[in-house]
Amino acid sequence: MSKEKYIIDIGEQGSEGLGKLDYCFNQTTKEFLQSVGLKQAKSILDIGCGSGVMTCWMAEQIGNQGKVIAIENDINQLNAAKRNAEKRSLHNIEFKLCSAYEIEMLQAKFDFIYCRFVLHHLHKPEEVIAKIFNSLTSKGVYASEEGIVNYAFSYPFSSAWGDEALRIPPIWQDAPADQRDGNIGIKMFNKMHSAGFMNVYTKIIHPVLTTQDEKKLLLLGRDELKRYHLEQGHTEAEWQALGKELENIVNNDSQIVGFYASCQVAGMKP
Repeated sequence: MSKEKYIIDIGEQGSEGLGKLDYCFNQTTKEFLQSVGLKQAKSILDIGCGSGVMTCWMAEQIGNQGKVIAIENDINQLNAAKRNAEKRSLHNIEFKLCSAYEIEMLQAKFDFIYCRFVLHHLHKPEEVIAKIFNSLTSKGVYASEEGIVNYAFSYPFSSAWGDEALRIPPIWQDAPADQRDGNIGIKMFNKMHSAGFMNVYTKIIHPVLTTQDEKKLLLLGRDELKRYHLEQGHTEAEWQALGKELENIVNNDSQIVGFYASCQVAGMKP
């Protein structure tokens, strides 16, 4: 397993914070995967399956004609995904505890590989992209969706949401080799092309939250990030103040929130 430390603390029920990603992106992700040939796939690899919501949906789309192998490097997330599949009586999914860096150990080739919001957690994403390329069959498709955190905003401005553009490098700069790149989504077209993919599709998705119910999503899974926040040198008082300001954003009906954007890129192996 990779020694890189995951910034989110996952409980036995899986990550609560994934709920906001599901709300903001699942529908557009489904449309993306359908547009690049998911239903024709016979062998699918889902890298970083999380709680398995999209895993189960993909398995339902291909039915008994194909199989999904879903990998996750967190045992609590993996168990949550297994439970979701069991509830849906899905038998064409195989779950494995495995890092994105280790996919060659699966000793399998796939005609469709899906990976969403995983590479921005890694220090060496190019290494994983190369392994994805090698794990595809000829004409196989890699459907990538990664984030662009600098696209987040709030208006009127609040330092509790959307100040990434003030704190981290611009989107056109690569992160240092020993750090994660929260803006890797904007770079995926270039990185996949450099890895040998024929790029066939790219699109940016940018959800906007306006209602109180939508903005409450910002509070989901917040405690899972507390350890990381404190490790970055922030105090408990600052953490509590940040939470209060997020609540103010939720309750301010005139304040709009732009969530993190995502960049969808589908590449085909020649």
